[in-house]
This record gives sequence, structure tokens and C-alpha cells, in this order.
Amino acid sequence: MNLPRRLLFLLTFAGLSACGSKDPAAADEAAAPADGEEEAAVKPRALVTVGTIQIDTLTDVLRLSAVSAYAAKDALRATTTGYVLAPTPVVGQQVRAGQTVFTIQTKESKTLHLDKLTGDPRLKFSGIIQIKSARAGILATVDKLAGDYVQDGEQLGLTYDRSRFGFILDVPVTQLRYVHTGQRCRIILPDGRVLPGRVAEVLATADVSIQTQRYTIRPTGPVPDLPENLAVQVELDKTAPHLARTLPRGAVLTDETQTEFWVMKLVNDSTAIKVPVTVGAQEKDHIEIKTPSFNPRDMILLSGNFGLDDTAAVKVTRPAAEKE
Repeated sequence: MNLPRRLLFLLTFAGLSACGSKDPAAADEAAAPADGEEEAAVKPRALVTVGTIQIDTLTDVLRLSAVSAYAAKDALRATTTGYVLAPTPVVGQQVRAGQTVFTIQTKESKTLHLDKLTGDPRLKFSGIIQIKSARAGILATVDKLAGDYVQDGEQLGLTYDRSRFGFILDVPVTQLRYVHTGQRCRIILPDGRVLPGRVAEVLATADVSIQTQRYTIRPTGPVPDLPENLAVQVELDKTAPHLARTLPRGAVLTDETQTEFWVMKLVNDSTAIKVPVTVGAQEKDHIEIKTPSFNPRDMILLSGNFGLDDTAAVKVTRPAAEKE
């Protein structure tokens, strides 16, 4: 009975000894992280470009939307009851002051064929009535065609006075102090062309719901043929040109409501911090930085800065222009 128990004890002891004699080097190797795990533990750095504050000449500009309009419109109306004769004009046709635009034959003349009777000196009325334009302009609408029956006073067409062409500008009441009659402005067309203009007059109307005051803008130079109700942008200078510290527009970040602004400033070769800023005049490519007063040697992130947290790890790269 003692022999089997003793044999079992020796076998158990040998097994425990074998487990405890594992190679220390092998244990260390098993505990060490793999190369891929070590690389994953290192936080990636954002590739950025940097620049410094610049001194530029800026003008604070007020940008508002406007629509084209022909202030003076002339309605061409029938002066008798009858039928419109051919030829009839077409939309877009230019007319001169005093030019015959529509011709009407009275119903009596059409019934009696008075227009075909000739040679009788006693017949002084042919029944053919000419409708002429009161002033030069462009035919905007043609409401009646040849053969149409019209009543006395019915509208035949509508002409625009080109000399009174302009733009209607609605100015928010909070910006009225920046707009006055006679002020020069720039009219930016949808295709990028810029027309010089001036604020012609203030209209005695205001929109109650959005609280705006209406002005008319007149071009001061040659005007291309433009349709009515064309949406354009109007730029008015709020301040005189002045020197200002600026950064490229891409360097200045903002929240969704555009109430808070900040930049990312480089504090060493691999770390950028968030710095709140107060902005001033904004142009197409540059934004004025009023506060804080950056040192000319301060490095500001120009690209790669979007979405970075405060104290972000970055890697500075040279812009493509410098690499070339």
C-alpha cells in the first residue's frame, strides 16, 4: 500500500519542477509587446504647415444681396376695341421713343373692310390704330399676338426703360449707419464680373418681418444686357483702408455659430495649442486679428489645423510651393 502512494508523490513533484524550470528569456520574450502593438501605442501626428502674422492694408466691407430691376416700366395698352394685326413684336426687342410697336384694326373696320377701300377722299378713317412706345426701352412682355381680339385699355405688352436700370438693395436696420445716398459700391455679378455703382436713393419702404430698409443701386459705367430679378452681391466700404495684422482665412477656425474664433499656435517642433482670437475686417483671403498681439516669430498653423484638439501632436511640413 505504501509503494503506490510513494510513486504517485514522486511523479507529482517531478511535474511541478518541470513547470517551474521554464526559461526566463522565453518568459521575457512572451511578455514583450509585438512591433505592431508598440507602433499602435504611439499617437499619430497631424501634418501641418505654419506661417507668421502679416501686416496688410484692409478695408472693412459690408456685403449684401441685391436683385436687378427696371424702375420704370411702360405698359402698352389698346386705345380701342379690335384685332391685333401682324407683325407683332418679340420679347427682348429694343424699341425707340415714338416707334410703333402694335397695330390694331377696329372691329368696324374689319367688318366693313375699310382698310381695303382706297381712292375715296371722303374716307378719312381706315380703322387702323398704331400703338407707339412713349420712350426708348426693351420689350419685356408681349401679351397679345396677331389675330387676338382686345378690349379698349387692355395691356398689349410691357417695356423697360434701360436708362432707369438698377438694383434693389435691402439693408438690415442694424447696418444702416454704413449706407448713405451717393456712396460708391461694387456690384458683383454671378459670373464674377464687377460693375462700379453708387447708392442712388433710399425708398420709403421697409420689410416689417425682417426689418430692412430698401435702397436703389445704379451702375456708374457701361452695363451689359441683364435680366430683371438677377441676384447679385453688393460690396460697400464700412471703413477707410488701414494697416492690420492678418492671417490667411484657412488659419482662423470658428464654431458652427461663428461666435468664437481661434488659431492653433506652435509651441515647439511637435506641439500646437489652441489660442482664442478676436477677428476684425474679413477679406476674401485674409482675416484681421485684433487680439491677441502675436509676435512676428510666432508660428501659426496654416493648414492641417482643422479638427485638432488643444495641445495636439503635429508634424511640420513645408508647403508644396516651397518644395518645388
